[in-house]
Amino acid sequence: MRASFRLAIVLGAIVIFSGGTAATSSAQQFDTLFAKARQLEKDGKRREAVREYRQVSSDQHRDPEAAAEALYQAGLLASQGYGTTPELKEGGEAEAVEIWGKQLAIQFPNTKAFKELTGGSPGSPEDKLFVLQTEIDKRNSKLPRYQILDTLVRITGKNPNVSYGLALIALAVLVKLILFPLTKKQYASMREMQKMQPLIKKLQEQYKGKEGAQAEVSKKTMELYKEHGVNPFAGCWPALVQLPFLIFVFTAIREYEFAFSRGHFLWIGSPLADQGWKVYGFEVIGKNLASPDIPLLALYAVTNFITMKMTPASDPMQQQQQNTMAWMMSGVFFFMFVQYRWSSAFVLYWLALNCLSIWQQYEFIYKPHKERMKAGDIPPPGSDSPSKNGAGAPAPEAKPVTQAARVRPRKKKK
Repeated sequence: MRASFRLAIVLGAIVIFSGGTAATSSAQQFDTLFAKARQLEKDGKRREAVREYRQVSSDQHRDPEAAAEALYQAGLLASQGYGTTPELKEGGEAEAVEIWGKQLAIQFPNTKAFKELTGGSPGSPEDKLFVLQTEIDKRNSKLPRYQILDTLVRITGKNPNVSYGLALIALAVLVKLILFPLTKKQYASMREMQKMQPLIKKLQEQYKGKEGAQAEVSKKTMELYKEHGVNPFAGCWPALVQLPFLIFVFTAIREYEFAFSRGHFLWIGSPLADQGWKVYGFEVIGKNLASPDIPLLALYAVTNFITMKMTPASDPMQQQQQNTMAWMMSGVFFFMFVQYRWSSAFVLYWLALNCLSIWQQYEFIYKPHKERMKAGDIPPPGSDSPSKNGAGAPAPEAKPVTQAARVRPRKKKK
């Protein structure tokens, strides 16, 4: 008995000593890792200190506890704000929510730092992230952008399973309706440009292989545009006007993001989200509309590719370039959204917007173009109907041929 009792005391002492040693070693490791960040904090450079903590977390990706602790400290510092003005204070709080909610909570949910953040009970009064999000949401609820989204959620029934998603789709429809007059002008300009493609192609063939052909073709092309009253840059202005709407919607969704954490849609927030599927550390299925969702993002990338490819090209080479650009841009958007962990609410809005754009492009550009190509008839610029004799547009084509014929004698005389 005495021998057993002594053995138990020795083992207990070893466990206590090893635990204390591990805790001391961990504290010393953190002191070393966070030395630069803490010095920046002492110097009053709070923003730089937060950036240093985040860099440490990125460098310590093989040590989850150290990476999580760095994110916890970064969020703790950012939540205090970056200055005394409301803008600087709110900016720091927003970054703290991003650090804690989109990095620490998603990447390191099983660490001591996350338990310290949530008080061991996510969503409780001890949860620092929940308290901060609630405070920000209460402040944002007074803003007009927030109220627009909240009104749409209420109109669609305020059902957590469908209303938040339907509100985003309704917002996309509203934006498209507001911008429809400008979009119609943009599509009209694109149709006019399509009608000019045969003339431009003929110019390219006439000057092919000649010295200074590119500059000459560019000059003659601009002359053709001027002659037929086509402005090649007319389609750019409607696109630029849409930028304020993009900024408005992006800001509105960011302000409403805490409310979106209560929203589910289709598979997002379904039992599939509890399976814990991950790809390279990223959760595949979003737990709610405030978290990223890979399948929804993949659908967005597909619709983005279709949207870019819907505009018919004038020749096979341009079509190939257009296809390559569509693949590249879709891939860039996909990885950018994954990298910055943008909420599935924002992706769902863009997906709805792309689906509406695909329908509009099909009706106003793709379908009319295919009908003209099928009829073998290219109507003159400024006319939406093909010529009655089916001979194309003889008057506009005659001029490039005459101009090309004038160029050749000059070269022979020289």
